[in-house]
Amino acid sequence: MNALRIRGGSGLTLETKNSRLVFDTKPLGNSIQFISHAHLDHVYNLSMKDVVMSEETASILKAVHRRGEWTKLKYKEKFRIGDCLEISMEPAGHVLGSTQYIIDVNGLRTVYTGDFNIYDSLIHQGAKPVESDILIIESTYGIPYYRFPAREKTYADIVRWVLKTISSNEIPAFKVYSLGKSQEIIRVINTYLDIPVVVSKPVSKISDKYNEHGIPLEYVPIDKVEGLEVLKQGECVYVSSYRENVPTNKKVRWAVATGWALRYRHSNYDISFPLSGHSDYYGLVKYILESRPKQVYTIYGYAKEFSTNLRRIGINAKPVYEASQSTLD
Repeated sequence: MNALRIRGGSGLTLETKNSRLVFDTKPLGNSIQFISHAHLDHVYNLSMKDVVMSEETASILKAVHRRGEWTKLKYKEKFRIGDCLEISMEPAGHVLGSTQYIIDVNGLRTVYTGDFNIYDSLIHQGAKPVESDILIIESTYGIPYYRFPAREKTYADIVRWVLKTISSNEIPAFKVYSLGKSQEIIRVINTYLDIPVVVSKPVSKISDKYNEHGIPLEYVPIDKVEGLEVLKQGECVYVSSYRENVPTNKKVRWAVATGWALRYRHSNYDISFPLSGHSDYYGLVKYILESRPKQVYTIYGYAKEFSTNLRRIGINAKPVYEASQSTLD
């Protein structure tokens, strides 16, 4: 019997006859906790010993002063629980260390994507579909409104705005996540422009980990003398995870880069770019069609709307909070 209980909440819980696995949510009694990536809204109570994550995710969390005795896995490495439960990981294309979890139990394969992106970027290859019986897929941008422009177009728009701002004797600055988006903006500037990038201390800490794991980035931390000197001179780009007073006499123009820029105005910023570490609606559908699951459960974001649209095109889908107690017996 392949009984599997699926429970949704702030994250995901899977229960078999002898095991309880929690993904990106608060650990429960007698559970093993799995972290899909190091964004802190997916991280809970890491002081526990029964916490599993990728090696890259662990290095990032330690850099931001999270501590614990964790099980660190490489991609494709097998993690076994008892005689019939095996878990492995594939890259999710979202941020450094982000993971799709593959759970095999008695011939039943369940895949949990975590936050993921099927599109290649300058710093990550897109997530590859994993065939499954049950697919639990994130739905952050799970409505048809969200069709992101080609990444190359967004990169070109960023470069044009940076050059225009610098030509006006102003400093272009980006307020973006310290993990993922910051490193992509740094790489855009490194790749297409011969302009130094100054970064805030939190961005520097995480970017150091990208370098350690073979993703080269060039930047100068603001808490170094060189960083302050570059800002005073003015011909540079500043990248930070928060909007702040930048130590310079020049005017600073602030940008944001987020998938939500397709739909929402960011009136307190000079410009916004629709750049996301997630798949858009059409990327989500493409992943499902290529992974060919028998059952799809949607989680996070537009989970209800996404499952409704999937059923309209003949895919057996429902939000994870509507999962039946046992699936595919």
